[in-house]
Amino acid sequence: MDTLEEESLALSYSSASDAEFDAVVGYLEDIIMDDEFQLLQRNFMDKYYQEFEDTEENKLTYTPIFNAYISLVEKYIEQQLVERILGFKMAAFTTTL
Repeated sequence: MDTLEEESLALSYSSASDAEFDAVVGYLEDIIMDDEFQLLQRNFMDKYYQEFEDTEENKLTYTPIFNAYISLVEKYIEQQLVERILGFKMAAFTTTL
């Protein structure tokens, strides 16, 4: 089977929900590769990097820092997706995952 036939076969079996999922993943890629997201992460790292040590054991002080990072990143990504995709709902997307 040549490449053109394989692509045609793949396209004929993709549903609207598959296309929507693929679009969201594409936007996610754009968001995390964007300079603004990279700056967001760099600023967070600059604020907290001195809290970490190169040891085998994790300190309890790492947990609130991790939670702050997760909250920051999740809010940013969701905000960007809402701005880029009309009617985007994170709950619906996570269900799809």
